[in-house]
Amino acid sequence: MKINKSLMFSCVVTALLCLVANAQVGVMPKRDVTLKQTTDEKFRIGDVWEYQTRKGEERSRITILRVDDSPELGTIVHVAVDKIHFANCHGGPEPDSVPHMPFARKALDGSVVKKEASGQALPNYEEGYREWREAYEQKHAGIYLVGVGVALSGAEETFQKGIGCK
Repeated sequence: MKINKSLMFSCVVTALLCLVANAQVGVMPKRDVTLKQTTDEKFRIGDVWEYQTRKGEERSRITILRVDDSPELGTIVHVAVDKIHFANCHGGPEPDSVPHMPFARKALDGSVVKKEASGQALPNYEEGYREWREAYEQKHAGIYLVGVGVALSGAEETFQKGIGCK
């Protein structure tokens, strides 16, 4: 089965939205839709961090995209993740990055190891953020309450189910 990049990106975004919406791998459902962009003393837009990666993805990094404040959920840190590997059982394209993942600050804080760079250019994440925000406002999305590695494992499983691997 051959999958084009647009379809693959759509599958990843859909998989992540489903993962968040279905409260899998420790995701908190959304209750209040009041979000406000804010700043954080540790996680700043454009920072690149090493984190506790999955085995075989030791070169993977996260980039801080945005920080939001929710009166009910607290600080939400949005990140992009690069240099990952989502297996495709069909032998087609395999995602090597996730453009947007929303984390509870505490979960992200427990996952990062060391800041590697600051002030870096941001990857194209706006579409993923917009889709998450729309689902969030309709109470169909939440945030990850687990570390990045665990969240990626859940996202990979959802991606594989979405393309018929499992």
